[in-house]
Amino acid sequence: MRKNKNRSSHFFVAIAAVFAGLVLTSVSVVAEPLRIAYTSIAMVYGPLWLTKEAGIFKKYNIDPEFIYIAGGPPSLQALIAGDVAVSFTAAGATVAANLAGSDVVLLGASIDSLPFELWSIPSIKTPEQLKGTRLGVSRIGATTDFVARYLLKKWNLQPDKDVPIFQAGAGPQVFAAIKGGSVQSGVLSAGPETLRAEAEGYFKLADVSTSGLVYPFGPFAARQTLIKGQPDLIGRFMKAYVEGIHRFKTDKPAGLAVLEKYTKQKTTPGTERIYEVYATKYFKRVPEATPAGIQTILEEISAARPLPQGVTPQRFAESRFIRELVSSGFVDGLYKNR
Repeated sequence: MRKNKNRSSHFFVAIAAVFAGLVLTSVSVVAEPLRIAYTSIAMVYGPLWLTKEAGIFKKYNIDPEFIYIAGGPPSLQALIAGDVAVSFTAAGATVAANLAGSDVVLLGASIDSLPFELWSIPSIKTPEQLKGTRLGVSRIGATTDFVARYLLKKWNLQPDKDVPIFQAGAGPQVFAAIKGGSVQSGVLSAGPETLRAEAEGYFKLADVSTSGLVYPFGPFAARQTLIKGQPDLIGRFMKAYVEGIHRFKTDKPAGLAVLEKYTKQKTTPGTERIYEVYATKYFKRVPEATPAGIQTILEEISAARPLPQGVTPQRFAESRFIRELVSSGFVDGLYKNR
């Protein structure tokens, strides 16, 4: 009898251990929710969309919830308010908020230049002809606003005085404003809208990507509160996004498919051409927000008001996560067969 009792007790202990192991395993693989904001329906978000659609976030136990918030400043406000955990936002707005006392910092930037173009109605073919006309951007304080002011100053035109700047919404809305006549020119990111502008006979006044300007574009930010409180979550997010960039750069069919889904536009030879440019020229393997890019923003801000003494670009970025991925060989491992 004792032997049978012992056998029974051992059996139930074993079953209990197996059950406990299953419970612990199921708990450990439950994906952690992460709310992520992005600001426009544009090519720059291709890798982010693909990271979700290809299941790469799930691979790193993250359940992403995408929130579309048109314009960098509003998406940054959502981050500061705690409505989202990570925001793909405007780098300039992030730096300005940090200077104003917020704990927001850049986790990285997808691109080191500005793939933007300034398009005008067909009758405007020189920068001088912009004087007295209206120029459309997504939002005041957004990257498109920075581009507009950068170009106007380069052409010795005073923003707001010589050329009033109006916010029109995301890229499709800026193009619609040009077509509708509420503005006579507008800043568009290289992608579906620039292809439409070209096809419909509008005039390209400038391509900022050829200017040599270093700027953190496609930046993503988080609050130090989250970074310090949940470093493992931020580390997993960075791993997933870096892998998503790799997938976008190296898997053309998947990249084009995700662009079709989110832009709701069929693939054409033009969109294939722009995809190739972004995949090979613009998107970085290592999406670090570089000091040189942040310095560009600081110089722009300092032209309007003095900066705190001793301020450096390093204050505005938390780069340790991406640097750990580089030093561990994770990034090289992704591209070793390419």
